[in-house]
Amino acid sequence: MEDNYLKRELYDLIKADTDIFDFIQSGSLDGIWYWDLENPENEWMSPRFWETLGYDPDEKKHFASEWQDIIFQEDLKLAIENLEKHCADPNHPYDQIVRYRHTSGSTIWIRCRGLAIRDKNGKPLRMLGAHLDITALKETEKEISRLTSEYEKVFNGTQDAMFLIQVMEDGVFRFMRNNLAHQKKTGILLKQIMNTSPQELLGKELGDLVARNYQRCVDGRKAITYEEELSLPEGNRLWSTTLTPILENDRVSHIVGSSTDITERKTLLLKLEKYANYDTLTGLPNRRLFFKKLEQLITSKERDTEKFALLFIDLDGFKGINDEYGHEAGDEVLITVGQRLLKCIRKNDFAARLGGDEFAIIIQDMESMTSVELLAQKIHKVLQEAIPINTVACKVNSCIGIAIYPDTGKDNESLLRNADSAMYEIKKKGKGGFGFYKNQQ
Repeated sequence: MEDNYLKRELYDLIKADTDIFDFIQSGSLDGIWYWDLENPENEWMSPRFWETLGYDPDEKKHFASEWQDIIFQEDLKLAIENLEKHCADPNHPYDQIVRYRHTSGSTIWIRCRGLAIRDKNGKPLRMLGAHLDITALKETEKEISRLTSEYEKVFNGTQDAMFLIQVMEDGVFRFMRNNLAHQKKTGILLKQIMNTSPQELLGKELGDLVARNYQRCVDGRKAITYEEELSLPEGNRLWSTTLTPILENDRVSHIVGSSTDITERKTLLLKLEKYANYDTLTGLPNRRLFFKKLEQLITSKERDTEKFALLFIDLDGFKGINDEYGHEAGDEVLITVGQRLLKCIRKNDFAARLGGDEFAIIIQDMESMTSVELLAQKIHKVLQEAIPINTVACKVNSCIGIAIYPDTGKDNESLLRNADSAMYEIKKKGKGGFGFYKNQQ
């Protein structure tokens, strides 16, 4: 490369004016030094070096021992080793970072570089070097290292499955990393997830599904939480996921994801809900859920003129089966009755066990009184069929009372009371059957 005229001009200025050299060494460096290798005790250190370490330059002698007494001894060993290697081989750089003790007791980090001045035979006679205070840089590195360590402890120490997503300029999402909990719970290792899109990692169908949620987070520019069911290497699991957008220059650049495996919790909630709302023996809705359904239906029907029917069913002969064949046989009878009731009604109708040998059915959107009568007749007939239990054929009869909303009841209490009253009238006759509640009764 051709020598630049400005460089030549600067070199000439330095030769002619020592003030130029003083400005360069004081303004761009934290001290320069010049060492007599033939008399190693003699070394000139510029004032800036001593000022950096908190000393008065006028009180320091130009001896190598002056700085060798305050440098960290393990670093002094490194500097001497590099000096010997550089003197033996000009291609080996004399360049290292060493620590000095400041007068305040703090540590000062200095980058020390040097170049051997040699005679015509290559023998090193002097060393010219420069110091650069990099303490601020080292403190920054230390702080970054501390923050990184804390981040890693939090990121990998949490039990939540966490992952980081980069939002590309073209709208593509790419996973950057996942924590140890995510790897363990999903079976997806860090090397498998890094730099992959959701579609590449999970397949197109599932990848598109999760990417849509990521896009919702980007579009909304705020944290979102949702539940999702994912089929992953560790199995099919249900997750509660929170996505938090990271904004840079007014755009979402990254998304931090945190997922909690709620599979067991959801399963437990479903079990508790079933236990609270369903009869454990027959599997039918229980009294609690029946009244909830009835209340909801009445509330919805108040806005229109549609009717529905409530059938109250009581079994005749059930107590005799319990007494003669035992409670296990009685339980089998109740289970069979529940199954037969379900087969008689439509999908949008509702059957429940109210307790003991009492059942109820809600016929929604009834077509006519005749259709209800035909259904009651069918139920009565089906329940009279023998129920084989071991070697015994058990038989029960039924009494069915019917109330119609809103003709013979406008709230759940009056409907059930009137249906029960109609059932009792049938029961008094002692032959079973069904009948409608009549207001004139």
